Amino acid sequence: MKRDRYIYKVLTKGQWSQFQRDGVFKGSPVDFADGYIHLSCASQLKVTLDKYYADQTDVTILQVDATKINAELKYEVSRGGAEFPHLFADLPMTAIGQLWLVSPENEAYTLPSDLHPN
Repeated sequence: MKRDRYIYKVLTKGQWSQFQRDGVFKGSPVDFADGYIHLSCASQLKVTLDKYYADQTDVTILQVDATKINAELKYEVSRGGAEFPHLFADLPMTAIGQLWLVSPENEAYTLPSDLHPN
């Protein structure tokens, strides 16, 4: 099955600051609880933002190059029976491409116009 080259991770302001300091992201509290880093495909991203980040004033969306983490990346059935990418390792800064700072309006997000499914 063909997979997207670019997948996405959403980080809070504090998580993004820590990632920048460390050069590696080890996970959010929910990632630690589940044993892997939760990621989303572009088509899943808006629902992820609205469901889990509506209470944040702003978040950072990271574009992750899946070819750089492929060995530790698995797609598993999750929300609504869809397969989501899960990373069973730390996320290195070297896998990050573009990033966007976004904020919700009325507890809903609009994806950046230059973020396209691939």
